[in-house]
Amino acid sequence: MNRVFKIVLILSLLLFTTTALGQERELVDKIAAVVGDEIILVSELDFQLQMFLMQVENPNLTTNQADSLRDIILQQMVTDKLLLEEAQKDTSIQIKEEQVEQALQQKIEELKARFPSEAEFEAQMRLEGLNIRELKAKFRREVRNQLIRDRYVSRFLSKVNVTSAEVQDFYEKYKDSLPTQPEAVKLSHILLNIEASGATLDTARMKAEKVKKLLDEGGDFTTLAQLYSEDKGTATSGGDLGYFERGTLFKEFEDQVFSLEPGEISEPFKTQLGYHIVKLEDKLPERVHARHILFLTQPSQTDEQRVEQLADSLHQVLTKGDAEFTEMVKIYSDDEETKKQGGELGWFATNKLTPEFETALIGLEVGDISEPTKSDYGYHILKILDRQDARPMSLEKDWDRLKEFAKREKSDAVLQEWLKEAKEKYYVDIRLDEN
Repeated sequence: MNRVFKIVLILSLLLFTTTALGQERELVDKIAAVVGDEIILVSELDFQLQMFLMQVENPNLTTNQADSLRDIILQQMVTDKLLLEEAQKDTSIQIKEEQVEQALQQKIEELKARFPSEAEFEAQMRLEGLNIRELKAKFRREVRNQLIRDRYVSRFLSKVNVTSAEVQDFYEKYKDSLPTQPEAVKLSHILLNIEASGATLDTARMKAEKVKKLLDEGGDFTTLAQLYSEDKGTATSGGDLGYFERGTLFKEFEDQVFSLEPGEISEPFKTQLGYHIVKLEDKLPERVHARHILFLTQPSQTDEQRVEQLADSLHQVLTKGDAEFTEMVKIYSDDEETKKQGGELGWFATNKLTPEFETALIGLEVGDISEPTKSDYGYHILKILDRQDARPMSLEKDWDRLKEFAKREKSDAVLQEWLKEAKEKYYVDIRLDEN
């Protein structure tokens, strides 16, 4: 893989907007647009254009095509800033640290998938002087902003409804161009998360307490971090996290760090990653410099085996007919969103199933229950509720999906009207043509 292309991939998949990079160039940059009190730099716009072109099969555009695409991207960047302005006024929108972390991790996994191996990905990161923690810290704020925007738009558009007449009108208007319904299956599942046991948590806590005792006895924090920390990204540098502002890392972590004074060392405390011991090196009005020692609380092999055995036991009970699937969902499933509906996941095109699900469903008919299958979420036991062959869409069979299509079209019109009003409410000045 070309070295420049690798660098672009690392940046592009984590970059929702390039404000963090653009601020360093502001003195010599030009302004593409002004939105309220915010600016969009030409370099930010060009970077977004470059990112887009690197991800399409044929990036060779005519000058007119490139200019048109540039205009479209700029309008989207303006829209994002307007949405964030409004979303931040809604104090009921709360984004949890776990959601931010999950979104960041998803982007990183997408990035890893574009490299031949994880080793090559890590080697490229080292070559660029980066690690996962630094990438997450750099773009955590932008990921959070994206989640805030998404939540605001979702709430805003949830008020949009369509009538039966509007659904029928939509169908008549587009019936000749509607997509063919692919072969699909309707599934329900029991999900068993693989979580660290109490014994695993206790082991991590005791490790942290042991190292804290060494620190209390005069041990050097940097040396002990190098020896004991399980954070591979910072252990070699003595647990150095550098300078960071609030909103960069986990809230529970930041609450501990910002409560310390320079030179002070915290007691062991827990976050979703594990147990930490933190030392505050420096404290400025807006940011701090800290080090940490981390003891991970990841599930052990024993924890996974325990869940696998439970999945096997449930499968045996279900296939023997000794229990109803929906009852087992209520008792055992860790998927809180689907357990209220008997574990129902909905319809899936068979050609879009994950490899794990596709393999688990081979040879099964409607009503059959799969062997336990493992995914990134844990162990699943699947049940086929229904199956359909490929066919054209119809009002009779696809009302719900057509209703969703009609709602999406109406929502887009509502959003465009909102944007028109927002551009009148906020100061928006497109200066691209002046540069």
